[in-house]
Amino acid sequence: MTFEEALKKVNEANEKIVEANRMVSDAIMHSFLFTWRWWIGVSLIVLPWIAWFIFRDKQSTGRLLTACFFVMIFSAVLDTIGIESGLWAYPVKVIPSPTLSFSFRLSVLPVLAMFFIQFKPKVNPFLKAIIYGSFAAFVGLPLLSMIDMYKRVRWEYAYSFFVLTGMYLCAYWLYNLNSFERVQTLKPAGTAVEMNMNFLRKKQKIK
Repeated sequence: MTFEEALKKVNEANEKIVEANRMVSDAIMHSFLFTWRWWIGVSLIVLPWIAWFIFRDKQSTGRLLTACFFVMIFSAVLDTIGIESGLWAYPVKVIPSPTLSFSFRLSVLPVLAMFFIQFKPKVNPFLKAIIYGSFAAFVGLPLLSMIDMYKRVRWEYAYSFFVLTGMYLCAYWLYNLNSFERVQTLKPAGTAVEMNMNFLRKKQKIK
C-alpha cells in the first residue's frame, strides 16, 4: 500500500465516523429523545452531581475532584478503546457521542468514587475498592443492560470488576497524595512591606 492509498483509506474511515455520528444523532432526535429511557439517562447525569454538591466534604473538595477527574479521563479512554474494539456498546444515548456514555462513565462512576472515598475514610481502601467494583460491574452495568443503555459484545462483567476496582485504587491514591498536605503547610513568604519592616527592625537592633 502506497502513502497516497493509506491517506485515502484514512479519509474514507473519517467519513464513516462522521456518518456514524450522524446516525447516532438521528436515532436520539427521532426515537430516543424524551422517552423514559432518555429521561433516566438525563437523571443519571444530573442527580449524582447534585447529590455530591450537597453532601460533599467541603474541606476536601479539591482532592475529591482530583480523584474524580482521573476516573472521568480513565473511563473516557476505556470507553473509546472498548467501543472502537467492538467489546461493548451504548445503544440508547442522551448525548450524541458514539464512544462515550455520559450517564455512567462521566457521572455515576466518578461521583460514586468520591462518595466512597469520603465515607468512612478509615475503612481499608482495598475493601472499598472491591465493593465499588462489585457494585458498578455486577449491579450498575446489568441494570443499564436491562434498559438498553449498555450492551456487552465481547466482554464480561468480571472484566469490568477488575478494571473498576483498580481504577478506584488509583483514584484513592491520587486523593491521598502527600503533595496536597505540603501545599497546605507551606507558609507564605510575606508581602514586600512586611519584609521591609522586618529588615528595619533587625537594623535597629544592630544599632
